[in-house]
Amino acid sequence: MRRSLTTLLKAGVSVALLAFFLSRIDLMDFFRALSSAQFYYIAAALLIYLFGQFVSSLRWALLARTLGFRNPYRDFASIYFIGMFFSLFAPSTVGGDVGRVIYLARDGANAKEETNASPLASATVSVLADRAVGMAVLIWIGAVAVAAFPGYSLPSAIRYATFAIALGFLLGFFSLPVLSRLLEGRSNRILSTLRLAVENYRHHWRALFQAMALSLVVHLLQSWIHVLLGRSLDVDIPLSYAFIIYPLVGTFSALPVSLNGIGLREGGYLFLLTRVGVSSEKAIAFGLLWFIIVALDSLIGGLIFVLRKRPAPATAAAEAKNYVRK
Repeated sequence: MRRSLTTLLKAGVSVALLAFFLSRIDLMDFFRALSSAQFYYIAAALLIYLFGQFVSSLRWALLARTLGFRNPYRDFASIYFIGMFFSLFAPSTVGGDVGRVIYLARDGANAKEETNASPLASATVSVLADRAVGMAVLIWIGAVAVAAFPGYSLPSAIRYATFAIALGFLLGFFSLPVLSRLLEGRSNRILSTLRLAVENYRHHWRALFQAMALSLVVHLLQSWIHVLLGRSLDVDIPLSYAFIIYPLVGTFSALPVSLNGIGLREGGYLFLLTRVGVSSEKAIAFGLLWFIIVALDSLIGGLIFVLRKRPAPATAAAEAKNYVRK
């Protein structure tokens, strides 16, 4: 009941935010901007985003293999896309991660023998590490861009918050050895999982740096997509500004207060794009086009989900439920 109420509240926040933004713009201009969007830029964005997700699945495979998973890359790619598909219907932007954990825990090969941990714990660690690396690189792109291009008019609070979050990720990265010692002997299930993550990745620095490099490629591609979507709406978004708005909106929309970031995402683009002369109508249209790009590519995961011989991981789901309760 509590989970259902939380989802309803998030949906209410998303609907309220969208209604508020739409009430402040000219709807005719909004629909005119959408209908006149140039298709070839959108098609290019779809292909680039799709390629970026294959790179993201490779990043996850690198991190998971340090935990003993020996599945071929195609398994990681298919599970990653299934997770993307699940995210379309989840109450948060990271909802599909649960699906990734369940599928990898069920289908993963040899993890238990190499890590002395349950497949579920190892799968959880791999997905959390994948998220953490991706988010750390994303926020650092934003922090470097904010510092390198001070000419853009951003509130001081946003600048300082971006620098603070980036510094927090950096301190966390270099504190892994200390954190490992602090967690020794802990029997709590959550702390044990955290210790598994720390112990594993502090001995696999090379894999971490490779994952960071792949994250950099992914985020640079997605920043370029912002430039292309701007051109589809006849808006010139400088690549230097795309390096700012993409990390800021991506971080902001991940806050767990709306349904899958809907409403927060559009509000973020509205706030940041209007600061460089983009009309409110085109800023909202931009946010909607970005969501459409993500949704259309995520539907590939739905097709993979249907074609798999065992689409319902009931056994792993039951194990996950017991894992959370303990």
